[in-house]
Amino acid sequence: RAALVEFEHLDLANLPDPLELDANFGRRAPRILEIGSGLGDTVLGLATTHPDQDFIAADVHTKGIARTLLQIHARGLTNVRVLHGDALDLLQRLPDDALAQILVFFPDPWPKSRHHKRRLVRRGFAQAAARVLQPGGLLHVATDIPEYAEHTRAVMAADPHFALTHDGARVPSRPRTKYEMAGERHGRHAIDLVYVLR
Repeated sequence: RAALVEFEHLDLANLPDPLELDANFGRRAPRILEIGSGLGDTVLGLATTHPDQDFIAADVHTKGIARTLLQIHARGLTNVRVLHGDALDLLQRLPDDALAQILVFFPDPWPKSRHHKRRLVRRGFAQAAARVLQPGGLLHVATDIPEYAEHTRAVMAADPHFALTHDGARVPSRPRTKYEMAGERHGRHAIDLVYVLR
């Protein structure tokens, strides 16, 4: 938790509206938002290998955000910010066309019917994503729950702003996550769904 205080300037949740990402990052670059960044492994790896891009790691869990902040500092990364809080709130605060990509890797499937309203991928999310993505921007969802993949297909098919460009096995360029590898040991395999903003 000390990391949250020491590196609070890296948390977009602490910034006033409107969010000025160019000013915060100190440059203009393609911006990629990972929603549900967990302990930060994926976004930190991507930021290390793509120094020409800027990344935002969004998660509600304090432990994951704190670890991500410590790793940003330890690795000397200047192209990563965090958002400690609800990613849907962040989407509302972002200016139009702010992002090149939105990554949603293994979101909580909320399997019980009464909890489906808590799922990230729903009509309001698709609408918000369409506003903040640049034309030609990507929304990349990965899940190892076939029912959630079907749910995502239904939600996204109903939004005219997006075209499906990949539906199937893991996109080779996507980093494999620890959660994913654990699932594979139990016979679950990722389904990647990639949409482009028309």
